[in-house]
Amino acid sequence: MHTLLIVGYLLLLGIVGLLLFFLLRSRRSLRDVSTQLTQAREQQHQHNQQLTERSQLDTLKDEFISTVSHELRTPLTSIRGALGLLSSGVIGDVDAKAQNLLRIAVTNTDRLIRLINDILDIERMESGRAPLQVRRCSMRELCKQAIETMKPMADSNTVHLEMIPATSGPNGHAEGLFFDGDSDRILQVLTNLLSNAIKFSPTASTIRVHTEATSDSILLKISDEGRGIPSEKLDSIFDRFQQVEPSDARQKGGTGLGLSICRSIVQQHSGSIWAQRNLGPGTTFYVMLPRVTRASDITHHPASTPVAANNGSILICDDDPGIRTIVSEHLQRQGYTVIEANSGQQALALAAENQVEAILLDLYMPGLSGWETLQHLRNTPATAHIPVVVLSVLSPTLRPQFTGDAQGWVQKPFNEKLLFAELGRVLHHGDGPANVLLVEDDCDLANVVLASFQNAAIHIDHAATRQQAIDQCIDFPPDLLILDLTLPDGDGFSLVDWLRQQPKLRSLPLVVYSGREVSDGEMAKLRLGPTEFLTKARIQPQEVEELVISMVQRLRSRFNDMAPVGKE
Repeated sequence: MHTLLIVGYLLLLGIVGLLLFFLLRSRRSLRDVSTQLTQAREQQHQHNQQLTERSQLDTLKDEFISTVSHELRTPLTSIRGALGLLSSGVIGDVDAKAQNLLRIAVTNTDRLIRLINDILDIERMESGRAPLQVRRCSMRELCKQAIETMKPMADSNTVHLEMIPATSGPNGHAEGLFFDGDSDRILQVLTNLLSNAIKFSPTASTIRVHTEATSDSILLKISDEGRGIPSEKLDSIFDRFQQVEPSDARQKGGTGLGLSICRSIVQQHSGSIWAQRNLGPGTTFYVMLPRVTRASDITHHPASTPVAANNGSILICDDDPGIRTIVSEHLQRQGYTVIEANSGQQALALAAENQVEAILLDLYMPGLSGWETLQHLRNTPATAHIPVVVLSVLSPTLRPQFTGDAQGWVQKPFNEKLLFAELGRVLHHGDGPANVLLVEDDCDLANVVLASFQNAAIHIDHAATRQQAIDQCIDFPPDLLILDLTLPDGDGFSLVDWLRQQPKLRSLPLVVYSGREVSDGEMAKLRLGPTEFLTKARIQPQEVEELVISMVQRLRSRFNDMAPVGKE
């Protein structure tokens, strides 16, 4: 009995000991868990602080970018515009020494502007503030535009730009190489690659542009005959601020960001870009973009049925379906309704049946040519009043005398901004010099812009505030408005809202000339009539003058026979 009690007591002590052991172990585990939880909370707090600091840094960065956009671009535009006017002899001829100093100032100002623009481009792309405007594009047409844009630079360097003819597709037609993308961005890639090739090409050399296609991709090749890129740098040249030679930035004027921007744009299009040394001299840059082939890319489009549109209906007459597709895309984005005709006979019928604001007319067409179509339009009472803009491979300086009945002329391959400008010019209904209103709060830049218009046959007024602009619009309604978005007593958006409420001004042609990039949503809020968006520093005052002059009507009517036959 005593033995059982002793055994029971020992067993009880053992159980109690085990319980105490597990209790102590549990308390230790709880302390460890509590410590880990405290550490986790501290880490979470630190993480939240880091997120808050990162958010604050992003906000500061955005504010800095906005400040750079406006506070640097606006004065740089004033400086560059003033230097350009001085170089052009606005105050008279200057001696060779002064001209050389002006050249140095212009060159270095341009270099600073390029650096700022490139930095802002990179930042906008990486932050997602530069979404693509995807639409149907023709690689061949974009290549032609890029070559036309870079031809003056190539000529000044005695370099020849050559477009290799496209091979014929299975249907016997030359490949248009259509793809879905942002034409402005791809054009930026092409001009950047051509600019680099020109800079590093020897005198009397040739730069060749090749385009090839498969059913699911387009391959672009730009080959030069320059010094070539070392094999170890073929990848690194696409990084920021990378140059083949350290002295290139000073000697060639580059920023070291151009190829990085090209890579960002191509990657946004789900494509790839790379470079290879040629077997002979020079380097070839390759750009591969995905594509989806459509039947509409190679077949003729039927005439569109006109519908109501703010800016009216435009008739496109061209036997090339690719040209009609590209022009139609541009016009529809500007608010025009498009009617398509693939022959002169069809254009005459559609012009007589529909209310057409203007006609874009190709000259070289089978059957009834553009010249003959134009004469028929002028000799028919129902169509004699319709403005005609000729789309031709011929330069306007070579235009035959009997096309004097055309109100406008755009040379192929065309730049869409020039096309819109010429179209806006012929659609303007006013007599005498056009009345332009410049709304700009920076008086220095305003004076430079006004000075750039001093030899133009137009009248231009200046308003420094939103209220002054409203008063001017009431007293002297303008034919076109040049608008800065930042004003001391409001902004450009509120001024556009006011203009929309005025029956006579709701379709006013508008040129938005801002120090910052304008987003797609903001563009939609700013559109009135034909609207152009220009960025300060990217576009100089002299270029604004050229665009504005081409957007208003009758500026050249005193000097040539632009009026239709039978009209006074």
